[in-house]
Amino acid sequence: MKLILITAISDYQKAIQDVLKKIGVKHYSFHEVHGYTQPAKEGLESNWFGSESATTDSVLFHIFLEDAQCDALTEAVQTLNATLDSVSKVHVISLKIENHV
Repeated sequence: MKLILITAISDYQKAIQDVLKKIGVKHYSFHEVHGYTQPAKEGLESNWFGSESATTDSVLFHIFLEDAQCDALTEAVQTLNATLDSVSKVHVISLKIENHV
């Protein structure tokens, strides 16, 4: 079993949910989060509000999957990313679960 974390800009929420449905995921957790980008040092010095950082409305999904579904999810997200006309992509992280109750 693996813990899957999916992050993306909030515009991709529906597309991610469609991918999860397509591969048969019935249960997952979802959170709206704020992504932060720290400007380069040069940007901070010339920034009137030097402590400000850019934020992006984002989403974070938590999913527990069996290994076979992880492969299907990876392939589906790669396909999705290939269709996105944006610099921002969907990111998937897989963590092996050694024990669970």
